Amino acid sequence: MDNYYNDFYQELSKLDEAGNTFEKIEDFLPSLNGNENILDIGCGHGGVSEELIKRGFSVTGLEINDDAINSLKNKGFTAIKKDITKPLELNNKYDLTMLLDVLEHVFEPYQLLKEAKKVTKADGYIIVSVPLYFDIVDRIKILFTGSIISMDNLCYGKENYKKFRSYNYDHIRFFRPKEVIEMGERLDLKIDKIEYFATGYSGQNIFLKLLIKFIANKYTVKINPNLLAHNMKIRWKLK
Repeated sequence: MDNYYNDFYQELSKLDEAGNTFEKIEDFLPSLNGNENILDIGCGHGGVSEELIKRGFSVTGLEINDDAINSLKNKGFTAIKKDITKPLELNNKYDLTMLLDVLEHVFEPYQLLKEAKKVTKADGYIIVSVPLYFDIVDRIKILFTGSIISMDNLCYGKENYKKFRSYNYDHIRFFRPKEVIEMGERLDLKIDKIEYFATGYSGQNIFLKLLIKFIANKYTVKINPNLLAHNMKIRWKLK
């Protein structure tokens, strides 16, 4: 685990920061007073939650990547090096716990969500975002290529995209909306808000790009998120 995220994934973690900003959660946060303690699990270099620190919140980041730990400290995070595939064993409890595009990277996502609940206050919130498999674009790609590597990974650039194989792909769990919801139900978490994001085509074919945009967009995605959504965010309240 340590070697993977400090070797193969090291470069990708920096690209992740560039592509993930506060906009990812800004409109999805619960009402906050300004004095909440926030936990960001598997937060990388902190590109999403750094803005919360600037706004005066206390933010703790859990990471295993050494470069990311140093980056978090420089940005004002309480940075803790932690292998999140093991019990978190934190001394504090938090008003808001976030798992942003993390669960798909771990072998036991349900167990990690359970750990997140343990370190969240009884009246707190948990926010999770995950990519969804297999939407209409994924299915077309698998039909013609046999590859499960999502075209979403083109966000890292073509050269990095070409490095992914079935044996080093960082997504090891594949979710559909009902399965994410089911994990929360098993932990007695109350759904407070859900958002689905329509899939898109990242290839060069203009016809396919326009066709997918016509089929999957913000107006149609709720009709069948299993087929038309490539990502979802869910906010749970503990009680």
